[in-house]
Amino acid sequence: MASLLDQLRTLSAVDLAAKLGPFTDCTSNQAGAIAFAELSKLGSDGKPLHGKLISESIQLAHWLFGKQTDATLEELAVELMMVDLSVQIAPYTTGYLHVQTNPKLSYSAQQTVKNAERLVSHFRQLAPGLDTGRVCIKIPATWEGLQACRELEKTGIATLATTLFSLEQTALAAHAGCRYIAPYVNELRVHFDPSYTDASPSLPLCGAAQHYLSSKPGNKTYVLAASLTSVEQVMQLAGIHHITISPPLLAELAATAAATWPGAAEVGQVLKTTKTTTAATATPAPAPGGSGGCGNGASTLGSLPGVYATTTNQLGAETQRMMLEAAVSDEALWRMAFTRAEGGAGEVKLVQAINIFADVQHRLEDMARRADGGVAAGG
Repeated sequence: MASLLDQLRTLSAVDLAAKLGPFTDCTSNQAGAIAFAELSKLGSDGKPLHGKLISESIQLAHWLFGKQTDATLEELAVELMMVDLSVQIAPYTTGYLHVQTNPKLSYSAQQTVKNAERLVSHFRQLAPGLDTGRVCIKIPATWEGLQACRELEKTGIATLATTLFSLEQTALAAHAGCRYIAPYVNELRVHFDPSYTDASPSLPLCGAAQHYLSSKPGNKTYVLAASLTSVEQVMQLAGIHHITISPPLLAELAATAAATWPGAAEVGQVLKTTKTTTAATATPAPAPGGSGGCGNGASTLGSLPGVYATTTNQLGAETQRMMLEAAVSDEALWRMAFTRAEGGAGEVKLVQAINIFADVQHRLEDMARRADGGVAAGG
C-alpha cells in the first residue's frame, strides 16, 4: 500500500536523510538538529561517534590555517566537519549537497564569498572524485548575503537563499540568480524551544513564492520549503518544487498509508489556495490555525511612504510586481521594504534565525577547540 511519502514523491522532490533514500538533495548547516547534534553523538563506548571525522578535520585545519588569513583554526575545523558530513551522505542523494556559510558573516558579502569558495575547495580536497557542481552553498537572505549569492552564481557556484521569510527576499534572491530559496515555514526557534509554537507558519509564502518565480521568464530559482514540524504541513506543501524533511517526519510519512490518512483533502492545498505572488485583489489564505503575520505571503511594499502609500490590497498585480522589481536594484528601497514587510515580522524572524545559527556556530567552534586539545595531547 502506498505511503504518504510515496504520494509526496510524485508531487515534490524530497530532500534530506539517507535512511529512507535515495533523496534528491541533502543539507548540512549549523542548525543543532543537523550538524551539532550529529557531531555530538556518542557511541556505545561513550566516545564521540564521529571522533575520527572530528580529529581528522582538526588536523587538516591546522595544515590549512597557515595558508590563509580569512578564518580561525576553529572556523576551518567546523567547515571541514560540515563538508565531511555532506560527503558521507553524497552516495544517498542524486542532487545537490547543501552546506551553509558561517552565520557570523551574514552581513558581509565579501567575507561570505570567500567562505563559500573555501567550502567548495574543501569538497575538492576531501572528495576529489566528487563533482563540485553538486555543491550548493546556503547563505542567509540578508541584502549582503544575496549580493554574495550574485557573485558566486556568476562564477558557477550554486547558491541557496536560506532563512527566507518574505516576498522581498524572494524577489532579490531571484534577481541574484540563486538556484534555490528556502522559505522557513516555522520560525527556527521551534526546533530549539519545545515549549514554543509558531503562531503564524509561513505555508502560503511558499506557494506565493513559487507562483512568483514560475511567472518570471527565464527563471532558474526554485523553492525548497524548510523548517516543517508536522506531517500535515508537509502534505499541504505537496507540489512545491522541493521539501526538506527531518528524519522523524520522513519515518512518519513512510509509515502512514496514503489511502487511509484523514487529511487527504489537504494534500497540495498551499499551491491550490495561494494566488500569484503579487496578486493584490485577494490576500493568500492564511495557514490553518495561523493568524496572518509573516505567514500570509503578501508583499507590503505598498505600505511605504510617499509613492508607496497605497495599501497592498488596493494595488494591481502588475504594480506590485513592478515595486518588487524596483526594490531589488535599490539597496535602501529594498531594506525599507523588507523592514516594513508584514509590520517587520519577516525581519524579526530573520534576525532570530541568524542569532540561533550564530549561537550554534560558537558551540561547534567550542567543540573543535576542546577536541583540538585532545588531538594535541594524543599526538
